[in-house]
Amino acid sequence: MALLFALPACKRSVQVSSARPADVTAASPRGVLCVEQPDACLYCVGREGEAPFLEAFQSRPRVCDPKDAEECVEFCSALAPACALPWTPEPHCVLDSELAFHRALFNRDTADRPEVIFSGRVTDEAGHRLEGVHVDIWVARGTQFTPLGDEVSAKDGTFKLHLRNGPWSYALRLRRIGLASEIVDRLAPDKLGATSTAAARTFRMAAESGARGRVVDAETGAPVVGALLQAVRTPEDAIAVSEAHSGADGTFVLGGLEARRYSLRVSKFGWKSVTTKNALTAPAARLTVKLSHGTVIRGVVNNADGSPEPNATVAAVLSDVPGAPTLPIFWTTDSEGSFAQDHFAPGTYYLWARRGDMLAYPPEKIELAEKGDVTVELRLDHKGSRVTGQVIPRPGFRLSSDTRALLLGHAPSLGFPRPAVGALDQDGRFLVTGVLPGRYELSVREGTRTLTIAQGPRDVEVPIDPDTTVALPEPVVVRAQLAE
Repeated sequence: MALLFALPACKRSVQVSSARPADVTAASPRGVLCVEQPDACLYCVGREGEAPFLEAFQSRPRVCDPKDAEECVEFCSALAPACALPWTPEPHCVLDSELAFHRALFNRDTADRPEVIFSGRVTDEAGHRLEGVHVDIWVARGTQFTPLGDEVSAKDGTFKLHLRNGPWSYALRLRRIGLASEIVDRLAPDKLGATSTAAARTFRMAAESGARGRVVDAETGAPVVGALLQAVRTPEDAIAVSEAHSGADGTFVLGGLEARRYSLRVSKFGWKSVTTKNALTAPAARLTVKLSHGTVIRGVVNNADGSPEPNATVAAVLSDVPGAPTLPIFWTTDSEGSFAQDHFAPGTYYLWARRGDMLAYPPEKIELAEKGDVTVELRLDHKGSRVTGQVIPRPGFRLSSDTRALLLGHAPSLGFPRPAVGALDQDGRFLVTGVLPGRYELSVREGTRTLTIAQGPRDVEVPIDPDTTVALPEPVVVRAQLAE
């Protein structure tokens, strides 16, 4: 299957730099693919086979347009290719969605795999061949299903799928208006037959059954508009047999069903999602689905002048949950500086925002009640501080080019999700920018190992005053750990 994608220019990153690092943009690897992550950085994968992920203590590569210091791109992978830069003259390699990214990855990485031709024929229950049946294709690797596209049956009801052989399986969904959709899953490529002379598999489609109903507010009975309804064979199924959206009066129609029981998944932003087992028996004419309000945090991020700040990163951290991780939930503002997220647990949250070295500080504290909907305004009016210092090796020990200085916050649950890391120059000097106020532990890492600080400061205190430079009073002398 040949799939073509429109590759848009990537968005500006949350980081801002006044210079373009000379050693960041090596030649773009062949077949590189990128996608924007929720915190606005770009994740890129090449074909070299190296792990593209950054360790927690590694700084993210940043590249800025030499003609416009405000136009910067930050990468959340070790790979920072030129094809992901919006100002590059070469073709771009940033895909517009996670779905397109995973699909393109599969097609790229299996291009040299042997091809298997799967032939099929579609008829009705009387044996008449059916034209115009859509055959949707997914590849299943573990629990992840990636849609690859679709084919349409010809006048004689036949279709051919060109599939790649490998340690995975495929799933198909056959659909046509007026007929019950059929799902065929876990087709193993090595059992399909490797040539076009293999016998075509016949699929028979029966007349459809349908389900009609209404989505309403569980408390007031008012209609819920725009809810997504999906009929699935089991609650765990990744592929829906049929789906529809509720209309202005809350009503919906699900077609393409067999006369059997289905589970129903219902979702809408700002409402609690519902998955009910065997809730729908087709045909059905008066199905009522009740939704309850969820918890929502929404708002806008403005810059210091009060103008909306697009592409800013927003993070929400749940406070005071004993025994539970307090990892931030983060997302990105749209072109108008707005953000919204739902399905939070009730509780006390701290909200941050960041764009480059500009911060919303101190964090906004909000109380989110059950079924709460909170609107906040965050202002980027605090410029992060800088920490400078020098790392030197103890006599007899040498530093590698992979050595980094890392600041570890003493209150990581309230820290913003950005590593405070500074690379060392040839003299061992480092600079960490955009640091939040607080007390930090200094750590020196060489690759994945931690070096022992034999002499010099081990803690750094960053004052609450914005745009401050904190210089370490003396060099940090390091050596390898004794166990090594």
